[in-house]
Amino acid sequence: MDIHKRVKEIIEELNLSNNSFAAKIGVTSTTVDSITVGRPQPDGSRKRTKPGYDVLKSIIEIFEINPYYLFDMSEQMFRNRELENIDLSALTNDLDIIKKRLEKLERSNTEDKLHFKHSKE
Repeated sequence: MDIHKRVKEIIEELNLSNNSFAAKIGVTSTTVDSITVGRPQPDGSRKRTKPGYDVLKSIIEIFEINPYYLFDMSEQMFRNRELENIDLSALTNDLDIIKKRLEKLERSNTEDKLHFKHSKE
């Protein structure tokens, strides 16, 4: 899939028109149309324009788009959606277990030091 189709998919996923998408990223609707649909050519065909760096940067930053998605290197459209799938309760539980184990190790280490100190005296 090419970058033109990816931009079009982003617009559709966000449920925006080309005009409102253009306004949000700070370009004209003609610019977005030329990327997604193309400009009419004398022979009746359409030639699509590749988005420039500033346009791509705006799309990525404003809509939190995964840059790899734009370049067809990932199917994950949004950057933060990956984090939404993490079970935070399980993660919190794991962190609590780790914390308790560390505390136990610290207590054990302190007791060992005290025992060693007393054994030398």
